[in-house]
Amino acid sequence: MNITNESKLILKNKNIFFKKKILFSGNIQDSLPEILKTKLSYIHIQKYHFLKYFLKTNKKKIFTNFLVTKKMLKNCNTVIYFFSKNKKETFFQIKNIASLLKKKEKIFLIGENKSGINSFVKYFKKEIFFEKITYGRKCTLYIHNIKEKISFELNNFYKIHYWKKTPIIFLPGMFGYNKLDLGSKFLISTFKKNKLFNKKVLDIGSGSGFLSIAILKIMQKNKITLSESCLTSMKCCKKTFKLNNLYANFKISNIYSCINKKFDLIISNPPIHNNLKKSLKFIKKMIYQSRLYLKKKGELRLVINKSVSCNKYFIDNFYKFNILKENNFFKIYQGFKE
Repeated sequence: MNITNESKLILKNKNIFFKKKILFSGNIQDSLPEILKTKLSYIHIQKYHFLKYFLKTNKKKIFTNFLVTKKMLKNCNTVIYFFSKNKKETFFQIKNIASLLKKKEKIFLIGENKSGINSFVKYFKKEIFFEKITYGRKCTLYIHNIKEKISFELNNFYKIHYWKKTPIIFLPGMFGYNKLDLGSKFLISTFKKNKLFNKKVLDIGSGSGFLSIAILKIMQKNKITLSESCLTSMKCCKKTFKLNNLYANFKISNIYSCINKKFDLIISNPPIHNNLKKSLKFIKKMIYQSRLYLKKKGELRLVINKSVSCNKYFIDNFYKFNILKENNFFKIYQGFKE
């Protein structure tokens, strides 16, 4: 397995961590927690697909939750947090961690320079001060020493956007946190009541649940399953459905990993980036495996940035496909199983 630039910098300074009891958290992208020698190591995962890196780790040392809790830090005195390119998400999660640590305990913050870690540290220095320890050409490592109690109130971070008077709940780091996504709105414009009746629908990478909410508002008799790997997104999604008195099945899943049924319709507004790099791996996997989860004459419908072509993937997998709708920014792909 490839080791990231961040992990290489930590391994270069491994003596700092040798006697520490560490909780690894944040945007973990490799198996560093299994490699780095420490007195004690635990792993916090809030994105389900990160589990693939920890095949050898004792399951009792892996915590899956959308935020760090006191229980996770019970045996730890240090946190190594991997910076996310989303500054609001990083601040949200680090402030939560800092509120749970005791005096003289430490948070190490590691990230690629091009991710914006240095500007993040400067912007939030009045609330949480990080001191630079070391840096390389590609990454920087910071430390925050807990000197006083930091308060954290989860409710202060929730944000609500409205779609046709329907409230949709968000937390930092979620797709659409700043405003409802235009691509999702464009895909919703293709949902027609006379063609969405009593369908079994799978929403892949459901995020806030915006697409599924729209389908149920058009026709509540549809049966919706939402698949999402991010625990923060899933928490907000469930709160949104409860707030709107709507019902759905929720699956913490890396694309189809925990899906075992077939559907009339699969929908998605898939990501075209993996961290800082453009990547179509998610889209390709979703399209190629979709046939296994579609009923006869079932349909895959997704919205893609206009700069991206998925023609080959659809030609390879469907007897019939077309671009249902497009504008200056997006295309709606539609593929049908035989």
